[in-house]
Amino acid sequence: MYPRFLDRNYPLKKHLFFVTRYSFGLLGLSFGQKMSWFQLAWLVFNFVNLAHCCQAEFDFGWSHLRTSPVDAMDAFCPLACSATTLFKLGWMWWRRQELTGLMDHIRQLTEEQERRRDSRRDNAQRSCYVMATRSGMLVFTLGSITTGAFVLRSLWEMYVRRRQEFKFDMPFRMLFPDFAHRMPWFPIFYLYSTWSGQVTVYAFAGTDGFFFGFTLYVAFLLQALKWDVLDALRSVQDPSGRESKLCCQQLADIVDRHNEIEKIVERFSGIMAAPTFVHFVSASVVIATSVIDILLYSGYNIIRYVVYTFTVSSAIFLYCYGGTEMATESLSLGEAAYCSAWYKWDRETRRRVFLIILRAQRPITVTVPFFAPSLPVFTSILKFTGSIVALAKTIL
Repeated sequence: MYPRFLDRNYPLKKHLFFVTRYSFGLLGLSFGQKMSWFQLAWLVFNFVNLAHCCQAEFDFGWSHLRTSPVDAMDAFCPLACSATTLFKLGWMWWRRQELTGLMDHIRQLTEEQERRRDSRRDNAQRSCYVMATRSGMLVFTLGSITTGAFVLRSLWEMYVRRRQEFKFDMPFRMLFPDFAHRMPWFPIFYLYSTWSGQVTVYAFAGTDGFFFGFTLYVAFLLQALKWDVLDALRSVQDPSGRESKLCCQQLADIVDRHNEIEKIVERFSGIMAAPTFVHFVSASVVIATSVIDILLYSGYNIIRYVVYTFTVSSAIFLYCYGGTEMATESLSLGEAAYCSAWYKWDRETRRRVFLIILRAQRPITVTVPFFAPSLPVFTSILKFTGSIVALAKTIL
């Protein structure tokens, strides 16, 4: 038995924004449907749970900052990710109507391509959809494994100290009221703390999956435009006036669709700029602090931070990879027009081709303050985190 979305015959319509709908659905947040009172209550509980646990992690880190910097770092590292995810969860709920509109618009455009009954488009569409779903669920799975690693760490430490003065440890470094660290309340708060880790995973994967999926779906739409340009400008010997007029109409339709895609990406940028910027900043800090924790700890404690670092790095890689794919397909539209048989057509057709080439010189990207997600940015983040680690080593 394995998840149904891994099946090759899994319907494409269900692949569309699957990670976002599934992850946020576990938290009670739905898109395009009216939320019931139960869903709203469950969503509020999860938001309060995550906010409360963020405050408990901060209290623990602050109280141990002078006496035990290593334990303080052990609290502040997950806190950075949890606080960012808390912002993402609130942001996605606040902008849920706009996000639903974007999802519906993308669904409409992709369904238009499905009706073309073209094997090239069908294969490319399935490839993009499957990659978006499986990559997003990979982050989902890695996040759940990370939570499991923190839980196993706390259970193992309590088992090792079973013959000594027993200390009730939470899976994450959190400081609750004294009664929460004693029986009979300890099991309840232990589960409460553990669930906050899963809330972080679900909101984290849902937001990142939305960004990655959107960029891949737009990359597919741009790829379809490229094929339309090549089909419209096929090699024709001495095209007639009727053929030239038909070609101009097809090129005009391509320009309109290109403008529509650009407007969708602008709307997307306006919605996702803030959470994306916060994510990149916090991810840089989280990766750096995780690497520092790996250097400070030894034994089995290293494993959980290795998994944690890999999870956060994978998520930010998806942002950068999706942005690069979208920009690359945008540029390839102009290359396709240039490599076509445009020189065999009449003057008006050539003029439209030149406009397409000129327009494609400016790639479509997600605009975030100070940068656009791309693979070079991912490399820069790794270099930045390396600098932070080197500075921390000199201090510690």
